[in-house]
Amino acid sequence: MKAASSRILIVDDDSRICEMLRDYLAGKGYAVATAASGRGALDAVPTFQPDVILIDRLMPDLSGTDVLAALQRAGVTVPVILMSGHPDTVGEGFFGVLSKPFNLRTLTELVAAAMGHGRTPGA
Repeated sequence: MKAASSRILIVDDDSRICEMLRDYLAGKGYAVATAASGRGALDAVPTFQPDVILIDRLMPDLSGTDVLAALQRAGVTVPVILMSGHPDTVGEGFFGVLSKPFNLRTLTELVAAAMGHGRTPGA
């Protein structure tokens, strides 16, 4: 199990996906927060200080790509894993892509690899 200090922010406008991922990752020992929108993700990052962000590609306000660009402009370098039903249309800059529907083994491996990648101190 991972130390509770390893934090994951899950961002998806589908509450069922947030709940399923939160429960699964919390069961693996991660501290998990969720946000239902891209703006919610940007609001959560400074206070929650995630080590990894899992974010949906398409959301009503800001897309996963928009959030990644905003984080980069702010100088925050947190590994961001994009969740997408269409992984072939993913842009650059993401740590990795998690295809929907999810494979939990792939999720676990991708999160572990991202945790080893690190983030900018104070981000």
